[in-house]
Amino acid sequence: MQSRNAGTYNGIDISSWEGNVNFSGVRSDGIDIVYIKATEGTGYINPYMNSTYNNARNNDLKIGFYHFFRANVDAREQARYFVENIGDKTSDCRLALDIETTEGYDAVTLTDMCVDFLEEVKSLSGKEVVVYTYSNFAQTSLTSRLSSYPLWIAAYGVDTPSSNSIWDRWIGFQYSDTGRVSGVNGNCDLDVFTEEIFLSLDVSSTGDQNSSGEEIIYTVKSGDTLSGIAHLYGTTWQNLAEINHLSDPNFIYPGEKIVINHKSYEDIYIVKPGDTLSGIAQLYGTTWQHLAEINHLSNPNLIYPGQSIDVGFENNNSETYVVKSGDTLSGIAQLYGTTWQHLAEINNLRDPNLIYPGEVINIR
Repeated sequence: MQSRNAGTYNGIDISSWEGNVNFSGVRSDGIDIVYIKATEGTGYINPYMNSTYNNARNNDLKIGFYHFFRANVDAREQARYFVENIGDKTSDCRLALDIETTEGYDAVTLTDMCVDFLEEVKSLSGKEVVVYTYSNFAQTSLTSRLSSYPLWIAAYGVDTPSSNSIWDRWIGFQYSDTGRVSGVNGNCDLDVFTEEIFLSLDVSSTGDQNSSGEEIIYTVKSGDTLSGIAHLYGTTWQNLAEINHLSDPNFIYPGEKIVINHKSYEDIYIVKPGDTLSGIAQLYGTTWQHLAEINHLSNPNLIYPGQSIDVGFENNNSETYVVKSGDTLSGIAQLYGTTWQHLAEINNLRDPNLIYPGEVINIR
């Protein structure tokens, strides 16, 4: 493990214990990064999260969020709870899993849960992750399956954390839980971080243009997922899989080059907490059936925060529409930004409630 002086950024991590914090004082004390506890299990949200986030952001501090893991609660449900409650807040740093209790589970089972959580967070948020734990816990309660994820280690009263069988280096080192920082009432945790704690975007432009806009080349990093890369660029994993001829979109490897055939941001909607497919459809003057079809959604009632939805504007320039089973004239009108009365008139429809599959409807 590196010693403490390997860290180039000073940080603190904050939960509800610290209450209201004066971040102007924190900033003046040389702190660069603030990690905020967001959630725990699936039943606790830090009541100070929003005010802490806003005040830290207003004082130009870099921000990260962490989730305290409870092994007796489903890992993927915890991931969804974490990502949903962060919402649209901007995170400058990797999203952190805080794992420090076993709840009676063995190391293999607990590690599997951690991996499930981390992969779900990556998939839902499109962001990179980090594992927070302390030295003895890593040695006794986790396995090397976590070695592919970077480490934020807690070890107090030492300049260099002790080695363990999983990690040989850290990107975050919490070296004290009795620190004193201006603006914080009482003790707080003190950290140092390397630059790897920040969310990265390792890309290079080819300079080539095509009909869809700028072509970008993304170099896959360890831990990346296709859905995460898609989220970064406001597109869908289906689009990336298609243009990169990926037979298995779940299999990408570090160093692989992914072409981003940059689709207009206006054609992609990023799902927010509380969204429904019908609500998104209404927002864009289309139907939920159309969105479900072009996004290959087997369950239109199941969408999640951070998911990219192709709203398919390019399909709305057609002069005619072929009726499909379940279509209504009002639904087709909404899809094309017109009215059912207009369609009924130009198509000479005596009964606008009677259209049938295969019928051709003039739009213009």
